[in-house]
Formats: sequence, C-alpha cells, structure tokens
Amino acid sequence: MKLGLIITILISMSSIAYADYTVKNVYRFDNMDMIKSTDSSSIISLTVNGFSEDSYGNKATSKCLVDVVKGTISGHCEAIDQDGDIEYSTVNRNMSEGNVGVLQRTGGTGKYANKTSVCEYTVELMDFKVGVGYLTASCKE
Repeated sequence: MKLGLIITILISMSSIAYADYTVKNVYRFDNMDMIKSTDSSSIISLTVNGFSEDSYGNKATSKCLVDVVKGTISGHCEAIDQDGDIEYSTVNRNMSEGNVGVLQRTGGTGKYANKTSVCEYTVELMDFKVGVGYLTASCKE
C-alpha cells in the first residue's frame, strides 16, 4: 500500500509542468481612445509600451497594439532585445476572470526565428489612471 502511494506521488510530481523561463515586464499605456458600441459597452484601443527582462538575461523594449472589447484584452506585440532580435507575440486576457492572461510568441528574427512559446502572465500591479503596470510570466517553449 505504501509503495503504491509513493509511486503515485512520484508519477504525479514528474508530470508537473515547470517553466522553461520567466519574464518580468513594466509597461505604460499610450494613445488610449474609447468609443461605445451599439450595446453601450466600451471599446478601448491603446498602445502599450514596455520594457522586459527574461530569466535568460534578455532585455527588450516592446510595443503592443491592444483592443479591449467587452472586457477581453487582445493584441499584437513586437519586442526588440539587446541584440536587435525581434520577438513577435500576441496577448489575451479576459479581465472578468481576473489578472491572469496568455502571452504567445509567434516567431521573430535571430534567436526567436521559428520559435514559439506560451506564457501565462499575471498582472501584479496596474493603474489605468496613472497609465502604468507590471506583470510577471512563466513560459514554456
């Protein structure tokens, strides 16, 4: 009985997904604009400029073009790192479900060419009035 329990625990632990790398990102909101849709919900369009560092030591400046429609954030990003390599990604988050979203690398140039990854990010701090935020992410390639 004890041996079976130990084997079950070991198998469970071996299947836990560990992050390949982590990311820290600070950002600011620019060029924010808003309109109302026919159902009176707000549609927001904005540029998000940021700076990030990953656990591999890469540092990058980024720009995202983002829309917020019915509480769902979606957008496309371009980040240029210290080597001049470009990383292309998408960002998605349903704000009604909390501060966790998904950031996906879709490719890029140099070290990011033909490489994809999926990151689960958490918005740690954000203030729309001040126009800044901070997030952390755990990523799998």
